[in-house]
Amino acid sequence: MIFNWLHISIVHLAVIGTPWLAYRVITQRRVPLDSRPWKITFSWLIILAVINGIAYFTGPETADWTKQVLESFPQEHVENHALWGRITFVIQGITGLAGVMGWASILQDEKPEKIIPKILIALLTINTVVILYTAHLGGLIRRTDLM
Repeated sequence: MIFNWLHISIVHLAVIGTPWLAYRVITQRRVPLDSRPWKITFSWLIILAVINGIAYFTGPETADWTKQVLESFPQEHVENHALWGRITFVIQGITGLAGVMGWASILQDEKPEKIIPKILIALLTINTVVILYTAHLGGLIRRTDLM
């Protein structure tokens, strides 16, 4: 049951954090990539990837718990939610690696590659849409009356 509450709680951080980071990258795309704002962003990219990982890996136990609690278990919705959750996890993992790349460059006294903001804008914009859809599917698991 602890994994259920962990999943439900932490997934909201991912749903809010992804569009927030997309906005952050868009607004600071012209700021030097070795500046303090980018260091904070690179750190948050890594943190958000970890948060997404926790949300993803607590999903199966949450599904098991939900099967016990709900009278009619919407198996199809759970499978769709899991599929889109996996897509979100992979995209966020890639953005987390971009954060690692940014920090690795900075720690070696180099400027991160100038293409990083463009890649991050694309990935985070796509992932914002995907994670919001995944959250919608997760809501439908509990609230089948909304379909």
